[in-house]
Amino acid sequence: MNLLFTLNENYLPPLYTVLRSIFYSNSKEKFTVYIMHQSISEQKLEDLQQFITKNGHTFCPIDCKNLFTEEIFVNRYYSIEMYYRLLAPFVLPAELDRVLYLDPDIVNLRSFSSFYEQDFEGKLFIATTHDYATKWIQPINNIRLGTLASEDYFNTGVILMNLTLIRKTRNQEEIFTAIKVNKNRLILPDQDIFNHLYWNEIKEADWQIYNLDARFYSQLNRVFPRKFSLEWVEQKVVFIHYCGKHKPWIERESYRHKLGGYYLYFEEPSRQVGNLDGLNENKE
Repeated sequence: MNLLFTLNENYLPPLYTVLRSIFYSNSKEKFTVYIMHQSISEQKLEDLQQFITKNGHTFCPIDCKNLFTEEIFVNRYYSIEMYYRLLAPFVLPAELDRVLYLDPDIVNLRSFSSFYEQDFEGKLFIATTHDYATKWIQPINNIRLGTLASEDYFNTGVILMNLTLIRKTRNQEEIFTAIKVNKNRLILPDQDIFNHLYWNEIKEADWQIYNLDARFYSQLNRVFPRKFSLEWVEQKVVFIHYCGKHKPWIERESYRHKLGGYYLYFEEPSRQVGNLDGLNENKE
């Protein structure tokens, strides 16, 4: 399976954690890990390659520092690397037919082979919404992004890409143009562009299983503790996404939401992953 991450050196620590969780949860699979970056040092790339190959997988870094020929809009919270996922179909090797993009602030609890191999049903992408957070502002997003017929706003943390069809039907120039034309309207820049360009060419996946926001899980668990228990997480959830400004690798045991314990567990390189029960019992 082909995996894609786009990041700078600041996100290398969580990258190691998500990779460790993937290699454990998909122990029978072989992965090719593509990293699109512009400034990761050679030494850190060598360290990453050693880690990936030691686990039996293949590492392919892609230097993207010349990908943009002019200054591109980003705000102070985001980095230029966020746009690389949008351009990936036109940068990755031509022989690839699909790739799974993941944000590095994710952990993987279960095999995702069936998700990876699913039928695109003629769509360019498979992604999830976080409609609990966006439904109330959907009309505003529709006006802001020129997607008046859209009923959804898709999250770009987990994206399965139909590379063959994207290359046949779309081009990278429309991405550059959309960023330039809409720069004053962008709030979540890459996500806004993704929805602006592709809103009706995305197959929706279940966010509770494939892109569970740790922030919202805490609320679900508080209101519906039996349905959304930790047992449910460990039996059903594939990807936990630590969205937002609060991160478990920074706040450690003080991370304010439930499910942070899974991140800390996979973060430890010497720990053999076994029973994950009880890691989050003390979190509200």
